[in-house]
Amino acid sequence: LREKARSSILEEQLKPINIHRWRRLEGSDPGKYQLIQKIQSLQKRLIVKTQELEERELLLQEKEKLYVELKHVLARRPGPEAAEQLQRYQWTIRDRTKKLKALTAELLILDLRMKEFKSENQRLENELANVKYLHQKKALQCTKRLDQSGSNGSSLPRLRF
Repeated sequence: LREKARSSILEEQLKPINIHRWRRLEGSDPGKYQLIQKIQSLQKRLIVKTQELEERELLLQEKEKLYVELKHVLARRPGPEAAEQLQRYQWTIRDRTKKLKALTAELLILDLRMKEFKSENQRLENELANVKYLHQKKALQCTKRLDQSGSNGSSLPRLRF
């Protein structure tokens, strides 16, 4: 604000009230006229430099705001401890994934073996039923023979199974 006020005051001083007052001075005192011209050119340069300074200050303020925002963003980011912990979690996940794959493969193998055992068990049950059927048939035939031979008068002991 101070710089703006100063800049506007200097601009006002450059606007002369009496436009031709320096022309009279040019003829009567050329040294003083040159000094006045130099003052005016220096004031113009000062105004330009002041404006440049204001622009740079605005730019600097914008950069400072950006710096503060980035600093806040960086402060919210996890630190190196979090990165190490994340790395440990990733290793743990890899290990557990490998174990899970191994257990899944083992489960498939055991499932196949169980199916084989079930089919073997079914086959053996069928075979046992067949053997029992044949044994019962044989016992029935034996009983029929004994009954037929018992009517002939010979007595043989009965077989029980």
